[in-house]
Amino acid sequence: MNYRVQPYGSISVAANYNDITLPNPYSSAKLFLIGPKLDLTLTDKLFITTFAQYNNQIENFNLNIRFQWRFAPVSDLFIIYTGNSYTGDFTNKNRGLAVKLSYWFK
Repeated sequence: MNYRVQPYGSISVAANYNDITLPNPYSSAKLFLIGPKLDLTLTDKLFITTFAQYNNQIENFNLNIRFQWRFAPVSDLFIIYTGNSYTGDFTNKNRGLAVKLSYWFK
């Protein structure tokens, strides 16, 4: 499902459900994955994208936030935060911060 509001951004949700039934001695599983995403256009040069994902197979909640600054044509600065936590008490598993710079040499 996706909804776009021009020129401000979009919001979407993706969901996936799998019911796997196997004969003995193998175990069966019901797997559920859901991921909402929010894209915001702050100006014609500043963008924020946020993606969250829940996975019941490994009891994981993932959050990914990307800030993008387009300072010249085909030249961008990205600052990305990502974090994983347990779904029971939301204690942190791991997190990271990355910075990427791309520049177009004419």
